[in-house]
Amino acid sequence: MRKDLRFVENFTDKKKASLVSLFGLILLLIGVSAFAQSLPGKLNNDTLKPGLSKIEGAISSLRTDSPFCIDNFQRQLLHEDSIIVSTKFIVKTSDGNFLVPGYYYPNGGIYYKMPYLIKCTPKGNILWSKSYPSRGTFPSNWYTGTRIKELHNGDLLMVGEIGIPGTDDRRDLAAWRLDKNGYLIWAQSYESSLWTDPITGSTEVTGMEEDLSGNIFLSGNLRFFESSKFAFVLKINSSGIVLWDKNYSTKDPLVFGSVLLQNKLLLIGTSGPFSVTSTLQSNLLWCINIDPANGDTISTKSWYADFDQLSSANSFAYANTNVTMLDNGQVSVSGTAHSDFLAFVGQVTDTIRHSIVANFTLDFDFITGIMLASKHATNYYNTVTTQHPNGRISYTRFSENHDLYNEEIIYGNIQNNQVKRERIYHEKNRSSATVSNFLFYQPAEDIVMQSYIDSTTNTGGMEMVRLDDSKISDDCSGADTSLTFVLPYAMQKGTLQIDSIISATMHISNHNFVNQSQGNLSKETGCPLTNPNVHYNPVISLDKNTVICKGTSRQLTVGPGYTQYLWSDGSDAPSILVSDTGIYWVAVTDQNGCKGSDTTSIDSIVPLPFGFLPHDTSACLQGNLTIVPFGSYQQYEWSDFSNGASLTVNLPGSYWLQVTDSNNCVGKDTILVNQIPCLKEFLVPDAFTPNGDGLNDLFKPLLSGNITRYNFAIYNRWGEKVFESSTLRQGWDGKFNGRRLNDGVFVWFCEYQLAGGALKIEKGTVTLIR
Repeated sequence: MRKDLRFVENFTDKKKASLVSLFGLILLLIGVSAFAQSLPGKLNNDTLKPGLSKIEGAISSLRTDSPFCIDNFQRQLLHEDSIIVSTKFIVKTSDGNFLVPGYYYPNGGIYYKMPYLIKCTPKGNILWSKSYPSRGTFPSNWYTGTRIKELHNGDLLMVGEIGIPGTDDRRDLAAWRLDKNGYLIWAQSYESSLWTDPITGSTEVTGMEEDLSGNIFLSGNLRFFESSKFAFVLKINSSGIVLWDKNYSTKDPLVFGSVLLQNKLLLIGTSGPFSVTSTLQSNLLWCINIDPANGDTISTKSWYADFDQLSSANSFAYANTNVTMLDNGQVSVSGTAHSDFLAFVGQVTDTIRHSIVANFTLDFDFITGIMLASKHATNYYNTVTTQHPNGRISYTRFSENHDLYNEEIIYGNIQNNQVKRERIYHEKNRSSATVSNFLFYQPAEDIVMQSYIDSTTNTGGMEMVRLDDSKISDDCSGADTSLTFVLPYAMQKGTLQIDSIISATMHISNHNFVNQSQGNLSKETGCPLTNPNVHYNPVISLDKNTVICKGTSRQLTVGPGYTQYLWSDGSDAPSILVSDTGIYWVAVTDQNGCKGSDTTSIDSIVPLPFGFLPHDTSACLQGNLTIVPFGSYQQYEWSDFSNGASLTVNLPGSYWLQVTDSNNCVGKDTILVNQIPCLKEFLVPDAFTPNGDGLNDLFKPLLSGNITRYNFAIYNRWGEKVFESSTLRQGWDGKFNGRRLNDGVFVWFCEYQLAGGALKIEKGTVTLIR
């Protein structure tokens, strides 16, 4: 059982190596941790609110590979014949698969290690695996890959360490830039001028960020003799060239991760213990706000656990703490508590706080938090808690039974501050050396990698465990348990003490000379099926309309008949009502345990139709009045329940129209028609003044009634036609061919006909006055 390979290089017997690694880790942790008894203190009962789930490439994992439902096992073994593969940090890729960085080494003989990278589907199918052996140019026998990030252009950046011969176990920071298929683009290594041979030194990267220009920010811990002395940030360009670095000296600093925002880089970690009050010492959880352009410090902020004399025990410990940006715009810090370690080294306590999850604003103001607790001790270094961007919390820990090769491990998840599902697995004939962080796949499935050693075959590898909330409990899927409960977590503001900030210490060391080679990884079923029943996965389809009408809601439904429903908002009903933009998905399970899923998105909120009827009007209504709306619509419904595109009325009153537009949005408008006395049917002024003063500038007849035919013409004294129109509203402005005519008398003729009446011809003269 290998807990930390640095302690077991000279041991080939696995049990002996396991015990040495265990004691070595205890000594290391005692050297860097502060202890206090773990008991209940002041609690804060705020509720964590999970954000809306990001779908991105993970939506593809909802789809089944075939219409058949036979996939009811959840564990896959990934291994090589004579190789042990180890990993602790896995990441999801934009195509919905995931990457497993790590290192491997033979079971016997020389412990020659090299970085290893695997790309898997969520069902455990190996897409490719690569190893990165030394070319022999640099004689190091310590190469490890620890973390990886998918960059904006699809390339991959993996980081780790290289052991430096001739030093007291000094290890340079190593970086490998790879293409999307794992092929090497460049490899580089970096050393710090704060180290001097043969003094030991190492770099542990815990945060990786990329800006829009392709520059990379690596952050983590600069160590001496395994004790962290500096928190560091290293900025390199896309070719691996150092742009700047900063090293922050404080009391035992430990960096948990980083968050890159538009104009600031948040470096988050812990230090201490400090005197936070006149009577209390505790560790600080801190955030250094850094200018990403040049590394200058903008501000600092820190917090400590608010449990009086129990604050130290309820602080974040070093092991497996990480930083996540949540969908709701908050920053999550989740990891192991000191009290979990204290119980591990033998401190007796009734209630053990294993993990802490704390949420902060982007200015790193504390919002709320919880602790995961139980009544049993663990082995500490395999207590892992991950808060996913959607707010769901997944966790694992060992139930310490002191049986080296028959251990028990607990997996569970928390939603809305409640334990949703928890299962315990008996690891028969096997021990887990490390457990990775969790990846979340919709609708409710977590994936975790655990490195293992099989005591019966004396071989090892990795095991992928898929944890689905809807799976039944059995030998493969574990047994349901309820050992974990949730307690509130409270924090108070502290003051961070930075002793010094040292710049320009990192430089390229040119020690990373490697090639890539094909891995030889194979997959086995960890829990084989016996005569599985074959069913068909249900096929469902959600409404794909991408717009929603303002102020309305839409029902998304898949219909009744399924045993389980899970929507993106956590609802378990056959349908949900939505009224905002976003991505919405649903997963269903039928009576056979078969699953179907679908997703839809609402991209925009559109206004309802309005103001489509003319303004209120007055008419003598001697004939009919036709009301015509502005624009065209899919459906019309008038106040008389007719469905035409216009409405003809002959009585005064209020008339309404309800329309449905092309987005299926419904709007309603009203027009008021007033009755006025009818004027003489035909009136013509005898003079007009087209001088542009807005008064009497146009000459035209005034006609009332329902006009069915109309023509109006004007002639000068020589019988030349200077104006003609068949449009009732159009009048003469005193111009002819664009030229202003002089004062004078003109002759007009008008031909018109009212509905149901005879054709009439009128004539007369008009005087144009300038």
